[in-house]
Amino acid sequence: MKTEDREERFGDISQKKGYITWPQLLEALEIQIEENTEKGEFRFIGQILCDLNFMTKLEARDVLDSMEKDYHLKAAISG
Repeated sequence: MKTEDREERFGDISQKKGYITWPQLLEALEIQIEENTEKGEFRFIGQILCDLNFMTKLEARDVLDSMEKDYHLKAAISG
């Protein structure tokens, strides 16, 4: 898969929008991996970022809205 074909992920978009920093994203991803592997639990990265107070729920909603718009645009283009 080419890099330009890859859908942007929540963390990528959050960082591009200036809501979080790279170290904050890495910390949240480490927590997500740890919870998944050690506890068998799964939380979305946006929930973890909000729980850590790295971003607000309003910012998380904005990122999700951006992802949804991008998805619909790609669907319309591909037919």
